[in-house]
Amino acid sequence: MLAATFVLVCEGEKDCETARALGLVATCNPCGAGKWRDKYSECLRAKEVTIIADADEAGRKHAEQVAASLSGTAEIVKILEFSQAKDLSEWVATGGTREKLLERIGNAAEWKPLAQSAHPFSLIRLADLLARPNLPVEYVVEGLLVAGIVSCLAGKPKVGKSTFARNLCLRVSRGEDFLGLKTKRGECIYLALEEREEDIKNDFRAMGADGSEPIYVHAAAAPTEGIPALCELVRERRPVLVVIDTLFRMARIRDEKAYAETYEALGPLIDIAREVGAHVLFTHHAGKSAKADAIDSPLGSTAIGGAVCTLILLKRTESIRTVQTVQRIGQDLPETVLEFTPETHTPSLGAEKAEADVQSVAAGILEYLRSVDSAKTEPEIEEAIEGKTGVKRKALRLLVETRKIDREGAGRRGDPFRYRFSFSCSPDIPGTREQETEKGPESRVKTGDIPVSRGPDGLPKAVENEEQAFVEGKL
Repeated sequence: MLAATFVLVCEGEKDCETARALGLVATCNPCGAGKWRDKYSECLRAKEVTIIADADEAGRKHAEQVAASLSGTAEIVKILEFSQAKDLSEWVATGGTREKLLERIGNAAEWKPLAQSAHPFSLIRLADLLARPNLPVEYVVEGLLVAGIVSCLAGKPKVGKSTFARNLCLRVSRGEDFLGLKTKRGECIYLALEEREEDIKNDFRAMGADGSEPIYVHAAAAPTEGIPALCELVRERRPVLVVIDTLFRMARIRDEKAYAETYEALGPLIDIAREVGAHVLFTHHAGKSAKADAIDSPLGSTAIGGAVCTLILLKRTESIRTVQTVQRIGQDLPETVLEFTPETHTPSLGAEKAEADVQSVAAGILEYLRSVDSAKTEPEIEEAIEGKTGVKRKALRLLVETRKIDREGAGRRGDPFRYRFSFSCSPDIPGTREQETEKGPESRVKTGDIPVSRGPDGLPKAVENEEQAFVEGKL
């Protein structure tokens, strides 16, 4: 390199070896992107230097850093980025040759620093920006958590945030599906800033962790300068996933309602996630009252909902838990039942909350109509069954459509619709009820997709008992 007049500067050793295989001289700095030191530039004095930039944010920043350091030292400085490949090795693997590379370098414009104005902005012409290829979105959890961004997992106390986050770490560390979604396998850092080490150990053990997973746990109070220290740790280890449990134990924000203070605390996390390509997820408490817009659910300043790329909201009622997301990238997940296996502390997605509500009310209507002797009108059923009016009406329509109940009457004043439990052996009454199936008689009503459990006598039980059994399984 010292004897050469033309040198390539790459981001890593692999690309240097690729250049060497092409008969070119190349070098790089140790420790990866962002670690170039000005003293390295002296070795390239009076040389023609082309910097091969990796096609990502960190690679472009690194190339600009090297170019600025070489300015005034090297004779000529150019920056080259491949539009159809991430780096030199990938470009060569897809058909790139020495001749094509030298042609590209010859056509590349010489890098010049921006006019001396003392501003720190890295400007790029719109034409150059538009010419850059659209890189595919890289997910840590497919369709949910994007690499290089920050997300928030919010919920009220005791709703299962920590268990959800620890299960996420375990699945990512193994490359296993999480909530039925593919994950990117890699190292995870879990900062447990509130719970005892014993509780964390028992939780991971219940989930099936055996210690072989690349998960690194900090189970203690946060350092005084927590966020700057975390940023250095992430630069050093370059994990796939970082979980901060909880945000305010790390950031030590004095006024939770102060927008500027909260946003300032989140800024370094956003920057380090983008720089390294890691996903940073922090847990946070939700406010006491339900919000019409889920983005307003995190406790305190709206800066939290506004700053994160993905907001995951956990809720818990007397009977069920739910999860929903608000996402800047990807499709929002509507409020969906979140089921947990108590023995393994494993979450999984159930039906959408709206669908589950209809199914639950439908099961209640079935039980009610089975217990009475005569057909009941819609107002009588609504009086006897708990739930929202709209949900009850949807449940009635579902039961009629699936022939779980019979509907009689003309639906007019003086002759309203009346509903009764459907017995397959009951005779057809032309003009007063909907046509029954032509199949032979069945021994008992079919409940189909409606989640109705049965007692020892074989008859349906109230769905609340089944849901209550779920609630009693503690996280």
